[in-house]
Amino acid sequence: MINEAWVINELRRRGSLVIDAYPGFGKSRLAVRVAKGWVEGGGRVLIMTRSRMEALQLCGFFSELGLRDRVSLFLGREVLCPFNAQSQKQCLDLRLSGVCKVKDLRSPLTLNTCDLMDYIKLSVCPYEVNRALAHQLPIVVVTHAFLSNNELYLELINILNEWGRDGVLLIMDEFHNVIPGVETVITLEPRDLARWAHDGNKLARRLLQRIGEVVAEGEEVVLLRGFDIEELLEGSEGMSDLALKLLMHHGDDLCAFTFDGRLVRLRCLSLRPIRDLVNRVSNALFLSASVSRRFMKILSLVGLRPGYVDIEEMPRDYAANLRVFVAGGLKLTLNLRVSKPYVELINDFIRHFVNTAPPAGGLAVFFPSIEYLSFFVNNHLDPPWGVPVFVLDDSSKSSEVIDKFREEARWGRSLLITYAQSPVSEGINFLDNELVGIMIVGFPLPQFSQWGSMKARFYSRMGVGGFTTTYLFPAVSLTVQIIGRLLRDLDRNRKVALLLDERFYKYRRFMPRWLAVSMRSINYRALLKLNPWAGD
Repeated sequence: MINEAWVINELRRRGSLVIDAYPGFGKSRLAVRVAKGWVEGGGRVLIMTRSRMEALQLCGFFSELGLRDRVSLFLGREVLCPFNAQSQKQCLDLRLSGVCKVKDLRSPLTLNTCDLMDYIKLSVCPYEVNRALAHQLPIVVVTHAFLSNNELYLELINILNEWGRDGVLLIMDEFHNVIPGVETVITLEPRDLARWAHDGNKLARRLLQRIGEVVAEGEEVVLLRGFDIEELLEGSEGMSDLALKLLMHHGDDLCAFTFDGRLVRLRCLSLRPIRDLVNRVSNALFLSASVSRRFMKILSLVGLRPGYVDIEEMPRDYAANLRVFVAGGLKLTLNLRVSKPYVELINDFIRHFVNTAPPAGGLAVFFPSIEYLSFFVNNHLDPPWGVPVFVLDDSSKSSEVIDKFREEARWGRSLLITYAQSPVSEGINFLDNELVGIMIVGFPLPQFSQWGSMKARFYSRMGVGGFTTTYLFPAVSLTVQIIGRLLRDLDRNRKVALLLDERFYKYRRFMPRWLAVSMRSINYRALLKLNPWAGD
């Protein structure tokens, strides 16, 4: 029986522990109960979660246990500010204009609320309050963004230094998103590089020279691998902000400048933030739904050999109501899926998916990338007649689109079309019949690129599988998270996943057992004649 007492005993015995369990198991609630027990034993807890939405959810769970006054939501300024201020200057402008009503800059000892507007009503700033409380309270909640933002990371390190190492527990939720390393991207306009080169910067000159030598043709190619500090700093006076941004990434594990025919990007991969964080705590608990035993070797990248617990099976009534079909004989590779026969086949599957679905309930179709989603929707989508269709191709509009989709799904069929990496794929819970079926068009491998090849070689040198870590692990994680959207209230509703690519079945041994045993491979022609919701 896995409960908070058992987890705490294992953490004290082993030092670190991985718990892999199906979406809906209750990992976040378990994390909160473990944090409560750890603090009652005299310790301190840092919880890292994926996003603001999950952080606010954790806040609600702590409130249910009567612990809200012992928790700081130490999130970034732009995350906590209801008016999306990005800097202290923007905060001041909002206050002077009267938009923000904050007047009292003193931080109250505690605030028993998870509603950011409640802070504003009390004339205090939610960012400043939680920043101050993070240095006073025993439980601090942050997001994964702290690992890639240098300013936020340094603030976090200051808190850990105040705490000391002994008795400090790190709980990292959804850790599959960060354990292969933290990736950052800085975009550079060619005109800025030209101005920088004119000021005498050698790095900008080299990049411009390489741009003239390569042919991108829509593919992102590598211009330079890493950079030299002297090349970066010479002639940087007029581009000081940009130079500082680049300088922060000097010494990262892997960096490269790339070019796609329009923009230059500095892409960097670093394992240091996670390694450093793990070394500053005495114990660590990692929670995920998609780190099967076959992927455990990846944790060696950050110097960990933790204990491992996987919840291999769902409850019997859940398993009975989940149907997962793989389209055998169909392989939607990058080149094939844009051809007319395959585009027509995808439309056939969408129509069949909708027409066989229950009279009421939400259906979601996930395309492997936002680029392919745009190509298909703008040129080839033949929407099913009489069913409201919602297209989510802009993450900034996700709340609005998802709310409308949910409302329609409560009374009739509703179709959402989006991409695999959209906000829908992870962290959003659909209750009852708000989502009864999902379709994934193609196995969601990251697009092969020169940067991807560099990462694969880097991982291989680190002693873990290059292809497995760079391509297969993200694809499996996405698949698990997308199918996981179906698992809420699965005991009361039959739900269906259609996976349109034979590679889902080929790589099922890398999937969690609860998912692998649910998969049925059926030839794609026969699948088009099958009612996936019917039968036992």
